[in-house]
Amino acid sequence: MNQRTRMIANRDKSRDRETLRRACDRFLSHDPPLNPRRTLAALAEVLPEDAEADFYGKGAVIEDFEQRIAAMLGKPAAVFGPSGKMLQNAALRVWADRKGCPTIALHPQSHIIAEEAEAAERVYGLQGTALGVPNRLAQPEDLEAIAEPLGAVALEIPLRRLGCRLHPWEDVEAFAALAHTRGLPLHADAARIWESQPFYERSPAEIAAPFDSLYVSFYKGLGGLAGGALAGPEDVVAEVRLWRQRCGGQLIHLFPYVAAAMKGLDERLPRMAAYHDKTKAIARALATLPGVRVSPDPPQANALLVILETGSADLMEAALDVAEASGLWLFNEPLVSPYDGLGVFEITVREGAMALSEEEIVEGVLALQRALAERSAGGKVA
Repeated sequence: MNQRTRMIANRDKSRDRETLRRACDRFLSHDPPLNPRRTLAALAEVLPEDAEADFYGKGAVIEDFEQRIAAMLGKPAAVFGPSGKMLQNAALRVWADRKGCPTIALHPQSHIIAEEAEAAERVYGLQGTALGVPNRLAQPEDLEAIAEPLGAVALEIPLRRLGCRLHPWEDVEAFAALAHTRGLPLHADAARIWESQPFYERSPAEIAAPFDSLYVSFYKGLGGLAGGALAGPEDVVAEVRLWRQRCGGQLIHLFPYVAAAMKGLDERLPRMAAYHDKTKAIARALATLPGVRVSPDPPQANALLVILETGSADLMEAALDVAEASGLWLFNEPLVSPYDGLGVFEITVREGAMALSEEEIVEGVLALQRALAERSAGGKVA
């Protein structure tokens, strides 16, 4: 190990990632860290003075909000819960039980498959079968090619791990027609339905219409504290409520999460088009840099993937170098790249990125490239 490599290694050992993130004053991806005191004070203004706390899922605060979400999505009913993962898998279990088949058609890169520690299988007794291949969106013919019995079909819109790509609308309608021809429910992991509106140029209810049930999130683009909702037929939602209780999600009070969701709908839902426009502007700016690719190009929601050459360097450590030197936080975690020497990270545009100019963002990525070059020249850091 040469002197430069030793210096880099010693520096890495001395810094804590979370401490460094909180010390930054600019954030390219996601939102800046919350200040708990200010956040809770702001939420106090959302609820009326005479509001009463919900109690194990009952009470006007939560019931009125569930009715609001059902109406926004054009569905008969909706249930709020502290975890979208819980609600969504419960809905798929309900559909599967009705079909008498635990097999769900899912994209190999879907959140349910790739991000949930096998919750669908281990907790909910479901089995996944591949709908399409990992490197592209599923197509209607992929569903036609599945000959085995199914309990349900699920689409993730947008599919985050492919750069928040969205199915062409004619494909969504074709999936619905194919599923219903086979007597199958079509479910949407629509956590980012709000962020999908600018691309589809449709209301949430119009986007939800082809799906028998869907899950939506309140803490991603809407900036809430946590939680989501499952919307669909009344009898399905009623069974999901039972699963919410079984899985420990029927908390004594949910009103802080509901208040944060209400605030996000009121303040951030109108900004989704601006987030999308900013994402496209960032993509155009970064695409001019040598050694940088963006995907998809142009972006379809408020996120994109950045692909760049890393050499032998660690992409996360290089990003921490940039944070330490400039106070700019680029991303939380890089994605796993299938190729040596290439790194992939996601930019998700929310309020942090909106506060940055394209010039600042370009300079941040250039600084990342310089940090990667320095680390590669110094040798691979263990």
